[in-house]
Amino acid sequence: MEMSNLSSLFLQKLGIDASFYLTEDNFAAQRFLYAGIPQLEELVEMRKAGQFDFETVLLLHENAPMFDKNPADTDEFIRRSAQAAITGFVMIERQPSASNDPTLPDTGNCLVFTPVLSDAETKSAFYAILPNLISKSAVLNCPTYQIEISPEDLADDIREYYSKNALSFFKESGQFIPSYDSVYSPARVSKAAATIQKIRETEPQFLEPQSTVLEICCGNGMSTLALYDENVEPICIDINADDICIGLSHGVLKPEKTIIMDATTLSRNMSVEKFETVIGFMIGTIYEFNKNIWFSIADEAVKMLKPGGFLLFTLREEHEAKWIAEHLKENGMVGEIIDNRDDETNYDSWIYFARK
Repeated sequence: MEMSNLSSLFLQKLGIDASFYLTEDNFAAQRFLYAGIPQLEELVEMRKAGQFDFETVLLLHENAPMFDKNPADTDEFIRRSAQAAITGFVMIERQPSASNDPTLPDTGNCLVFTPVLSDAETKSAFYAILPNLISKSAVLNCPTYQIEISPEDLADDIREYYSKNALSFFKESGQFIPSYDSVYSPARVSKAAATIQKIRETEPQFLEPQSTVLEICCGNGMSTLALYDENVEPICIDINADDICIGLSHGVLKPEKTIIMDATTLSRNMSVEKFETVIGFMIGTIYEFNKNIWFSIADEAVKMLKPGGFLLFTLREEHEAKWIAEHLKENGMVGEIIDNRDDETNYDSWIYFARK
């Protein structure tokens, strides 16, 4: 599977047209590396037994010092510096090009271990194991390379990997993909854009270009189009894989910025206080019987906000906005309800808006 940033670097630096595989089978598991940590421990035992003959690559923070495997203090340097410098570890199974054309690159299967999106406990476990794989005595046993990649680019690669896997499965299973024009409504996009401008009348700092934005309940990316028009590129989340895949197939949702995830689990699977804005257009019909689910989603959205960050939900009915407002007020988040109705559409009719 392609990981765009890593693919480019491996081809440029190592001459390998690589296929990449992450250790975990879904995005949420990257938080805890349930498979990756045991596999790293197994690799350590393989090296101790002299059974490890793969090429390896250290992924480094951009501008981090390169590791020198020759000085006597290498082992200690690695132990002190690993967490500050290393974004991941890659194991390569290289396959030389079958062609006689020397201009064609080798191919390779690459298993990527990275704690970039992991929680603190998992990162500690990762960096406790890593020196046993890359210290002087171990690293001399096999070809080892170092490539600089930023944590942000690697995180994009991880999201892209899982998004493209989901889209590939969606297409291979024969799912129907409706046409662009039958899915995306200019009227809905215009209403979302008008909603943004309405908030900016009183909050000019809302959704500044290049600000960090999380869009929950993004669906197929209908309202995401309005965010793009504002030069905002959000991280988009929805629990419905089919909707996500329709958005991906039409190029509306960007695979490197899209996650299939239950919004009630945001703080479990992502770092908190990371975004300047959390936004959800038409977050869903809220009934008496399911409102606690939406309250949980609202609570999780607040956790994602940086101090001073903006929260915006749009809804169809006034009572839905009132329920959200009353619940969040009980938890210390005071917002306002804005009448956003017009004669053109029932979408985004009511706004809940607050600042953390």
